[in-house]
Amino acid sequence: MAFAKAIYKSTSVEDKEAAKKQAGPLLHKALADHPIFNQIAPMSKDVSFMTGSTDVADVSWNVPTAQCVTATWAYATPFHTWQAVAQGKTEYAHDAMLLAGKAIAATAIEMIENQELISKAKQELEDRLEGESYECFVPLHIQPPNYSESEQEAYSVV
Repeated sequence: MAFAKAIYKSTSVEDKEAAKKQAGPLLHKALADHPIFNQIAPMSKDVSFMTGSTDVADVSWNVPTAQCVTATWAYATPFHTWQAVAQGKTEYAHDAMLLAGKAIAATAIEMIENQELISKAKQELEDRLEGESYECFVPLHIQPPNYSESEQEAYSVV
């Protein structure tokens, strides 16, 4: 916790303010004092969107998709920073990753055992899309390179 507090202290005023806007004033106060979220937040029924981009966005146009978010970083840690990297080997980051893996596995088992959930999820996706369809922006004629084994070795990172 001391390390997480030091990381939180090292973040900028702007990062703390951005985190406060997302968390709200009450949760912000609690997390400023104890910067590792150690609770299970209730599932929100409101549709919300995360900023940034991931490959899951493309997938989510084609199949029902859910995301699991766990506290692998101290509160207000900005993405793509030394603070994020520095926390990668912490116990709390590893605990959070294991928790995420368990949640994802349990969800997969539940879906396999209850096919009705899959049907409902597909219907919800169709309803949300309201007739829109996915359009891949990569032209069909573009293919990944097919390197020979010697070319692959030349491009590999050692």
